Amino acid sequence: MEQQNRYCAQDMEWMLQCLAPIFDVVRLVDPARTTVLRLCDGRVTDEPYTCFSVWNKDCRCKNCTSLQAVAGNCRRTKYEFIHNDVFYVVSQPLTLVLAQEERQVVLEIVSHVSDQLLVEKENGKTVAERLEELQSKLYRDELTRAFNRRYLNEFSFLHRSAEQAPLRVGLILLDLRQFKQINDTRGHLAGDQVLEEVAAVLRSHVRAQDSVIRFGGDEFVVILTDCEESVVRRKVEDLRQALLPVLPADFGYAYTNQFLAEQSFLMAMLDQADRRMYEEKRRSGQTENRNMPVTV
Repeated sequence: MEQQNRYCAQDMEWMLQCLAPIFDVVRLVDPARTTVLRLCDGRVTDEPYTCFSVWNKDCRCKNCTSLQAVAGNCRRTKYEFIHNDVFYVVSQPLTLVLAQEERQVVLEIVSHVSDQLLVEKENGKTVAERLEELQSKLYRDELTRAFNRRYLNEFSFLHRSAEQAPLRVGLILLDLRQFKQINDTRGHLAGDQVLEEVAAVLRSHVRAQDSVIRFGGDEFVVILTDCEESVVRRKVEDLRQALLPVLPADFGYAYTNQFLAEQSFLMAMLDQADRRMYEEKRRSGQTENRNMPVTV
């Protein structure tokens, strides 16, 4: 973190007191633990409720900008909703310097959006409805409805149905065989249909807390959380068999029981999965008849 984003408990407490009269909500959160921090006389304690409870939710926000802010070391913004009210949220990552440790935290500043905006409609939808729809589209691949690269890069997979960011993470990378041949012989519409079917099969074979991501072209990533490495290996074989009626695929995976929400850590896992997938692709290329007919 930059030097100006480092604060001792006393300075942070003073800042919160100065900002509180200006905005609707000003608070300090620990996104990894989903806790709200209380600062009093230089001491830091956790409030007995989660950061997402203010939005009347029972699990971490789908668009957790605080987690994204810490992961990317940059400010993040979003809109949140409570019934018919819309709030603009700014999440600023900071380092809280304590006597015995340093904590990576986020300063959240929340402002209520004008009531007039809430009642105005355009094409039959209110601003609140359009904002919610837009936020959903930001993280979805338009063709397959799987999640997209933004969803992966912003670590959104860490907060699906979880109060705390999971440490045990399995990453499965897969690449479809013969996909280029389908595009070349059957056309791109047929290729698009295959991609849609693949995404549907993958989604039907993972838990609600897991994530199916279109990584690019004919490559997909499946993220499994809160599971053992043996589960990830079994899931690779499960998905391999499930995809055979659509199109064969080559697989690679990476696993950790101490996941860090850092781009370098994520890239290292992707690299490990890619190397394993390349090795499988090399082995399959030695035995696979590349002139075999393709059926869709």
